[in-house]
Amino acid sequence: MTDTRFPASSRGTLIPLMVDATTGHVRNLDLEVTPHLLVVGRTGYGATSALRLLAAQAAKGGMDVRVITAKPREWNSLTGLPGLAVHNARDETGAPFAIEEFTYGMTSHLEDFLFEGQKANALLVADGLAELRGVLLGGGAERRPALDALAEVALLGRAAGYHLAASIRADQAGQIPRAFVDCSAVLTLGPIGNRVRGALLGAAPGPSGAPAGLGGGEFADYDGPRPVRTLWLDEARLWWPED
Repeated sequence: MTDTRFPASSRGTLIPLMVDATTGHVRNLDLEVTPHLLVVGRTGYGATSALRLLAAQAAKGGMDVRVITAKPREWNSLTGLPGLAVHNARDETGAPFAIEEFTYGMTSHLEDFLFEGQKANALLVADGLAELRGVLLGGGAERRPALDALAEVALLGRAAGYHLAASIRADQAGQIPRAFVDCSAVLTLGPIGNRVRGALLGAAPGPSGAPAGLGGGEFADYDGPRPVRTLWLDEARLWWPED
């Protein structure tokens, strides 16, 4: 299924992820401008759908995409897509290895970048950020929480071409490392309340103007927030970007 409002991009870091609810124009997520994305919303309003769309588009555009999720069945339709790998967040070996490999790659690339001047083109998708709170990386004295490692990526990844996209429920918003909010574009979906809106979007109390229904929300990057609608698709109707 293809929706002409969301045209495929030839650049993997330019993601046509949503439509401006006021103008009807496509609102792109540009990972070269705002290098990370945080999706916050109530269950069932389209966070996983938005991340699937982002991951598929990024992989089609040539990015190396890795997905960490506690709901791997909701990613079955992307299994086998070149450039994209899905890891179960509850896998005590696979998920930590995938995160550690990603963060190690960023550190190594930052060191090499000083001499080579080339950025990577990598994206880590965490579908359910709170699920990673208990994930530990490394061993012994070097052991550390996965969220601390991802916070480093949020702060340093842009320079190396390492990008994050993560989702979390609105009622878990207090668990988000501050680096994710400070260094990311933020997409909220569904009614999330004035307190969370203010903390994440810098929005004043009052009606948000976000479209009602699945996929409706607000998006803030360098000039937000603005009401938007994402293309909400379940696994049976996943939109594949055109070749």
